[in-house]
Amino acid sequence: MEYVPDPYVLVILLTFIAAIGALLVGTSPTGVMDAWFGGVWTLLVFMAQFALTLMVGDAIAKSPAVSRLLRRIAGLPNSQFSAVALTSFVAMVAGLISWAIGLIVGAVIARQVAFRGKEKGLKLHYPLLIAAGYTALMIWHSGITTSSGLIMADPAAIPSTFPEYAQGGIPLGETIGSLTNIVTVVLLLAVIPVVMGSLHPKGTEDITELPENVYDEIATGLQAKDDAPDSGVATDGGVATPADAAAAGQSRVTVADRLNDSRILGLIIALFPAYYFLSDVVQSGLGAINLNTINAFFIFCAIVLWVTPKRIVNQMDKSVKNVAGILFQFPFYAGIAGLLTGTALAATIASFFAEIATPLTWPVLGLISAGIVNVFVPSGGGQWVAQGPILLETTRELGMPLYTAVVIEMMGDQLTNMIQPFWAVPALALAQLRARDILGYTTVAMVAGFVIMAITMTLFLGMGIGA
Repeated sequence: MEYVPDPYVLVILLTFIAAIGALLVGTSPTGVMDAWFGGVWTLLVFMAQFALTLMVGDAIAKSPAVSRLLRRIAGLPNSQFSAVALTSFVAMVAGLISWAIGLIVGAVIARQVAFRGKEKGLKLHYPLLIAAGYTALMIWHSGITTSSGLIMADPAAIPSTFPEYAQGGIPLGETIGSLTNIVTVVLLLAVIPVVMGSLHPKGTEDITELPENVYDEIATGLQAKDDAPDSGVATDGGVATPADAAAAGQSRVTVADRLNDSRILGLIIALFPAYYFLSDVVQSGLGAINLNTINAFFIFCAIVLWVTPKRIVNQMDKSVKNVAGILFQFPFYAGIAGLLTGTALAATIASFFAEIATPLTWPVLGLISAGIVNVFVPSGGGQWVAQGPILLETTRELGMPLYTAVVIEMMGDQLTNMIQPFWAVPALALAQLRARDILGYTTVAMVAGFVIMAITMTLFLGMGIGA
């Protein structure tokens, strides 16, 4: 994978490709620049929501309670195959809870499995473990933080650019609760971990083990936790250090110290996000869930898991570092979305598929088109804003249920995450690897995932089995 650039370089290249495509469909040079600028700030709300989701998800994944659970799980494998397969399975289950939690849990469990393997003398290929952890992003859109599903479930969140017939919304029960999605999720959970486990190199000369500096970092974190059991410092490498533990053990002298370490204050504030979440669910049911509701629930969980104000603030200082690379790239991907929707480029791509599609073939052709667009706009919500109207119109013209369009985008978006390293930035930073170290393995996972999705979507959407 020596030709795979860093994610930021990739977004630059994709911007050039999208701009050239816009020129080829008849847009003037100034029109291209205007379209880019017209899109560059359109995802600010999504950017803020997703940044919060990632920060809070990181805090949950690295909390002491979750860290202890992951360490216990990491000690279970006794073979190379089971180590990789377990990493992938745990990451994918976490991804169904939240893309952010899955992203971080995948990286953390991969590091811990590599660490425990090295302690046992089990030679494990570290890049493959990290790739297995990243498979969480190939199933996340089928879970409860599904971007397109949540947008369409809340009529108030549906963009005004969407067609009038779609403004009434589509219940979550028809998208993530559909037979297509449920069967696909079960098959992905059953097949992908096996596929990833089978990729482990056989010869020891082909194995790149956990680097010594990362091993020492994790060991230091575990030792710090042992020395300061009540510090509340998370125990995965890169989070806890002896200095953190010493700071947590300082005597509580001042009033400020007492307030900072107050469990009562820390837990009472959790009532506010809990009320917001429960009021939405109790009053309107699960159909009222949207990204803000999900974030409120995760904020509540993070507060409860870290207990005191001081502990959660210290962790958020660390969690925010994982957001930096993504936040910087978000406006560029929004600009690409602008190039797609502000010119005839997206319509041209969609029209090509619509002209050759039938109700039987549209699910797979739509899957391919959504996968292609995801490479250019790797935000699930941003992609739906850009491509959703086209998918909805094509679906309507073919006489198919509107939820078909949402499911198509869900599947295509998560499928090509395996070759789009945008969301891998925080995981790679935690793992101390580069995108090219894992993309060969994740590409294999994508191919296997495509086969599964193509079959289930053809059966349940194209042929209407179970409808």
